[in-house]
Formats: sequence, C-alpha cells, structure tokens
Amino acid sequence: MINRIVLTLVFTLSFLTFLAPELTVSVQIVPLILFGGLVIVRVFFSPSILRATGSLLEMDGLLFVVLLSSWMIGPSLASTDGKSFNYALLFVLCLILARMYMTIVPIREVLEAFFWSGIVCMVLLVPLSFSTLMGSMQTLDRFSFVNLKTNLLAFLLIGYLWVMVWKFRTGEWRMRVLTGAVSMVCMVMVFFASSRAALVGSFAGCCFGIGMALMKAGKDRRKQLARRIILTIAVLLVSLFLVRSSSWFYNVSEFVDQVLAITEPSRGIGSGFTGRLGVWSTTVSTLSDGSWLTGKGLRSSDSLYPMIDNSYLVILYDLGVFPLILITWRFLSILWRAAKAYFRAGDKPQQQFCLACGLLMVVLLVTNVSERYLFAVGNPYSLLAFLFFATPSSVLRLALEPSTKNLKTPVVWPQGQDLSSSGAY
Repeated sequence: MINRIVLTLVFTLSFLTFLAPELTVSVQIVPLILFGGLVIVRVFFSPSILRATGSLLEMDGLLFVVLLSSWMIGPSLASTDGKSFNYALLFVLCLILARMYMTIVPIREVLEAFFWSGIVCMVLLVPLSFSTLMGSMQTLDRFSFVNLKTNLLAFLLIGYLWVMVWKFRTGEWRMRVLTGAVSMVCMVMVFFASSRAALVGSFAGCCFGIGMALMKAGKDRRKQLARRIILTIAVLLVSLFLVRSSSWFYNVSEFVDQVLAITEPSRGIGSGFTGRLGVWSTTVSTLSDGSWLTGKGLRSSDSLYPMIDNSYLVILYDLGVFPLILITWRFLSILWRAAKAYFRAGDKPQQQFCLACGLLMVVLLVTNVSERYLFAVGNPYSLLAFLFFATPSSVLRLALEPSTKNLKTPVVWPQGQDLSSSGAY
C-alpha cells in the first residue's frame, strides 16, 4: 500500500509541476527524485536486490537498458549542445532505476497508481481551471492552463481517460460513477484543447478495442456484434443525410469546425498538419549528412525552431536510427503481448487489464506521430510508458498471462489456432 501511495504521488507531482509559475528543470526533477528514493527503499533495502540487479543482465535488459543507455551517452557526449550529456545521464539513471523497480513491482500496481493519480490531478485541476475552461467554451480559444499547453494537456488527459475506462469496466457502481464523471470532464477538456492528435489517438484506441472485442467473441456473437455496428453506422449516416439541411446541424458542424479548426487555413486540412509536414521534411534533409545513423545528442532537437512535433523524428534526430528501432519495437512488442494475453485471459478482470495495457500503447504510439512524448519521463503518461518500457519480459509475461502455466485445456485463438503450447513472445 505504501508503494502505491508513493508512486501515486510521483505521478501526481509529475502532473502538478506544470502548474508551477515557472517550469524549470529543477521543478520537473522533483518527481524523479522522489521516484529514485522509492526505488532505493523498495529495491536496495529488500531481499530482491540481487534479482533486480540481475535483471539488467537478461537479454532484454542488455538490449533495452545497457545497450540503449550506451547509445544515448555516446552521441550526447559528442553533442554541441552543452545540456545534452546531462540529460543523457539523467535518462540512463532513470532507465536503470525503472528496470530494477519494475523487476519486483507488479505492473497492475503501477497502473493502479497511475489511475489514482488521475483522480487526484483532476480533482485539483477542475476547480483551478474552471474559469479558464468556461472562457474557452465561450470564446472558442484553445483551452490550456498555466504550463499545461494545449497538446500536452490533451495528451495527459487522454492517458488518464483510458485508464478511467479500464476502471469503469471493472469497478462497482461507485467506481463507475466516479470514473464516468472524470472521463466526461477529460473528454470535454480534450475537445476544447483542440488537439486533433489526441482525438485521432483515441479513435485508434476505440477501433483497437472494438476489433479486439469482435475477435474475442464467439462466431455467433461476433456476427451479432458486427450487425449491430453496421446497423448503428447505417442509422447515423441516414440521420446525418436527413438533418444535414437543418439549421441546428449547420450550427453544430460550424461549432465543431471552429473548435477543431478543421477548415482554418493555418491549422486546417490543407495546412499540412499545421505546417508539421514541412518541418518534418526539413528535419529529414538535415540528417542527410549521416547524423541519422548516430544522432546529434539527446534533447538536441529542443533547440530547433520550429520544434519537431513528431516523437519518431525526435528520436531519430537525437539518437539515430538504431535507438528509434529499439524504442518503437519495444512498445510494439508490449502491445502485441497485451493483445495476445487478452485472448488467453481466463477471467474478465484479467481481460480488461490486458486490454487497458494494449489501449494505452495504441494511443501512445498513434498520438506521438504529432507529439514528442514517446520516450520521456517529464509527464505522468510518458513516465508510465517509460516504466512499461523498462519492465523485464518475464515480468510482463507473468503479469499479462498469470495462469498460462496452469491451463489444463488448450487456449484457442479466435481463428482456431491452438496457442496453449507456444512460447512467450
């Protein structure tokens, strides 16, 4: 319980640092210092220290911790940016501590802490930002608050939203009332923050969840669900056709267009991702000198203007192509493992847990096409993903498939393939 409370505080402080009048490195590092203290108490003063330390020498530890850490330090040491090496040392330290911590702490415990931090943060954020949100609703200006800028705020709220959905699906009625209310507030704030990337990420998460549910269902149930989905889409399309000439439909569509800036010249459909495509193209051309192989040093992309709003290009620019492959592959492998475990789960709570892990990975990967928070530790959602990244594969397997070894009957993939004897991915 103490571990969960302290970790909840770490996530919460990681969010609250953006409410400080001035966002500095010394402010943002406070949650990481607290996390380091938690690791020291939880790992270094426990009988599991040898197991936690030994996890660094496992195959995935050598690849995703030791090798990646070495790669981060190399280009950063040679970088012309004086702060790059310091950031690299911080990341390496966080990665090692996260690896040791996640060796002995259950993933479910981490997700629970992230959930409760979302409750605490929203309880604090709503009254503090209420007048600002109301003003945004009236003026249709993009919603932001202090250092929680529009896209960052939406990214954090989307992470909290999907963990609320997990608790809504598995909790009792009191929990459903609480998470339902928080989810509604998150969706309203994301909408008025006008972050299309977060909305697209959520849509991808919805598609992923629906697809998983359809594949999990039996043949007859799958047909029934498919018919309901098709019927719902057909009704919506017919309704849209019938009311498209009415005044209220015009007003609603105009309102949505103004909030999301769909047709606005500077941010709309024809703006090339609000000018991002041009920045991405320019960034790729600057890497033609061979720096795409080694990178220019961690956080060196921060000095570029305009900034690169694409996590994959940021990693390529900072660290090179090999770390980009490693990091992307790691998150995709976690997604694949969670999806596979969802079909193997023997009870509904375990199914929902696996689905929640998969949804968080899908939203993270899709949203960061237009954001820069895929591999970071400065905000709660990125920190959660960072802890997932550092988790040993053996721990992931046991967390997502706790009863695999005890199965007495074959587990059948939706298409009929027997997977009960297959090895862990």
